[in-house]
Amino acid sequence: MQVEISPSIWARVLALLSAAAFVLCFFWGKLLSDPALQELHRNSLRIFLLDAGFVGNNFTTLLVGTLASAVWGMIGGLALGFCLKHCGDRRR
Repeated sequence: MQVEISPSIWARVLALLSAAAFVLCFFWGKLLSDPALQELHRNSLRIFLLDAGFVGNNFTTLLVGTLASAVWGMIGGLALGFCLKHCGDRRR
């Protein structure tokens, strides 16, 4: 018996997981005490958010980063869901 999961479910799950991962990463960055690691973390945020001028340890970065992570997770989930559905249909 094969269970099919719709692409919309894949999209929602990956959107939530990626948004949660961003929030955890954001708050983990606040715990860093070494200035070199703090700078590396800040540069990683700049790369992820396409060098936006507001990147830092503030609410705007948290909000925009969480939304961006959720959107990219949703796009990835839809792509994965459609690919799995297509491969499952071809095997029948």
